[in-house]
Amino acid sequence: MSDKVFRDPLYNYIAFDRNRDGWLVDLANCREVQRLRRIHQLGVSNFTYPGADHTRFAHSLGVTHLMKLVLEHLERVSDAERIRKARQALLATALLHDVGHGPFSHLFEPCLGINHEQWSMAVILDEGSQLHEILKREDAYLPYHVADLINSQDTKHPAWQRALMSSQLDVDRLDYLRRDSLFTGAGYGHFDWHRLLTTVQFHDDETDLVWPAKSAMAIEEYIFARYYMYQNVYLHKTTRGFEVLLQAMWKRADELRKSGTNVNANPVLEQFWRSEDPNPATMLVSDYLAVEEFTVLEQIQRWTGHSDKSLADCARRFLNRDGLAMVEPPPPVNPLKSNDFGKWESDLHLLLKAKGYEEPSMYCLADTVKGKYRQPYREEKDPVNQSAVNTIRVLVDEQPVAIGAYLPRLGAVITPQEDRVYYYVPKEIRQEAIELRRKLMSSNSDTEFGN
Repeated sequence: MSDKVFRDPLYNYIAFDRNRDGWLVDLANCREVQRLRRIHQLGVSNFTYPGADHTRFAHSLGVTHLMKLVLEHLERVSDAERIRKARQALLATALLHDVGHGPFSHLFEPCLGINHEQWSMAVILDEGSQLHEILKREDAYLPYHVADLINSQDTKHPAWQRALMSSQLDVDRLDYLRRDSLFTGAGYGHFDWHRLLTTVQFHDDETDLVWPAKSAMAIEEYIFARYYMYQNVYLHKTTRGFEVLLQAMWKRADELRKSGTNVNANPVLEQFWRSEDPNPATMLVSDYLAVEEFTVLEQIQRWTGHSDKSLADCARRFLNRDGLAMVEPPPPVNPLKSNDFGKWESDLHLLLKAKGYEEPSMYCLADTVKGKYRQPYREEKDPVNQSAVNTIRVLVDEQPVAIGAYLPRLGAVITPQEDRVYYYVPKEIRQEAIELRRKLMSSNSDTEFGN
């Protein structure tokens, strides 16, 4: 029987052996995984990078491909039987780790009030899902093993299994960095991924993973690739502007709905909104999975004609790519409070009111960029608590050493960062907002001088 082959722009061919892994082919073809073809990997980054139309499905195939490669390597260099026993669960986890994502991936989680990890576990454990049936057909315990590996709080299984899938250097990150770099055209995701996959090894009691010192340069490349991708792609100001616009629009519609205003919800979202606390304990998996990107886009199209002017205007702005412009706030009035900008926000609201914007809160949007997103790698500082999950380590004289200690020059990019706050306003008033910022800075400076 021939292999099942997917043509992939990143790896050229991704092949599944139908004799050995026919179940994996069935898993890829089930409805819950096929739904990922309709979920953008990078949310609304295609508003900034037109080529960024790749999907969670393509990414999941890529992660599965990398998992196969690293398991084949570990079979060759360690206890092959132990690797083979974990193989099914690890391949299934690689393919299914994102199955619980909602529309626009991470972007929409605060809108829906959901956690995609919880929903991934719920889909896998749902006896009514096709993927659960396929997993259970292979092994009665397999769905539970896979759910355990996705659950970041679970510790039932050896640490090396979790580390391959979810750690500071794992197959998930290896794929998305290179895939996102390729499809955005940004060109920052270049590092020696093959060396990283084929030099990782077990250490000591063979429950933990490390790399030889000769792989340090490849690890450094990987860390800088993450740094550049976050700075230039994931945190791009245009993308962030459309993200906060979408979230503000959704919040406005939810407020109107809860106040008794008809928001002209389509049937899928009407059903979703019946649960005020959308989590796996209160909502059917099928109702959650029905909420897809085309569901949300159709809803936004409906809102373009809504009687609420702000909701309608923001809906049109989103669909027409007429987004908001970023303006930096003035320096904090109190240096000890990084988000204390004095009169800045209230003055912006007054400016928006004067310009005819009925709901200033819809057009004066604060975006807090958490420091962790500008720190491409975080490692456990206490050597006693270090593991492959929380620290990338290389072997030096047969002892694992954190990469940050081995390459001190990495300190420039792995030092913890402070949160930053940016504001987004309509493009039409951007210059006036900048002038307002200048006046506030001048006024604060005069006050300090007077004191």
